[in-house]
Amino acid sequence: MGKFHYIIVLIVVLVIATLTYQLSTSFEQAQDTTDPNLRHDPDYFISDFNATMYDESGAASYLITAQYLEHFPDNDTIEAKQIMVEYFDETKQVWQASADDAIGYENIETLLMSGDVKIKRKTQNPEKDLLLETDKIHFDFKARQANTDSKVKITGKNSTINATGMDINLDMGTMTLKSQARGHYVPN
Repeated sequence: MGKFHYIIVLIVVLVIATLTYQLSTSFEQAQDTTDPNLRHDPDYFISDFNATMYDESGAASYLITAQYLEHFPDNDTIEAKQIMVEYFDETKQVWQASADDAIGYENIETLLMSGDVKIKRKTQNPEKDLLLETDKIHFDFKARQANTDSKVKITGKNSTINATGMDINLDMGTMTLKSQARGHYVPN
């Protein structure tokens, strides 16, 4: 083998090494192009979560408990499992809402609950207590309202109402059914 043959082999090896290096660096750069701020990874999680939220005057407005909670910094949301919310209104009624899952926004000022949602309205007169059942509901604690476009079943002491969609004024304790309301009332 001559000198010329060794030079050609050396050039071929250098070309292959250069191409391999360029390919490996371009592959690594392609993997690292995702912005860590855009990833939807939790930055913390909590088991057996409890929090009391207060209004402007310092009075307890609502209490949130959850079996498990995760916070996501990319969109500043929380995701909770087996959640329960107690909301205290101006008329001394307590709204207790529970669900399988929830997503909270804006420092949990708004909350979307889903999966076997049950809402109990407890009053000073137990005969006026109500149970609302739906598959999802949106709470806006700042506006003091809740609403859903899903089917709703409302059960009282002597009545049952089925409807599609509902708006609740949490402070006044009033509910507005949106459509297809059907009721059944059995007097004492």
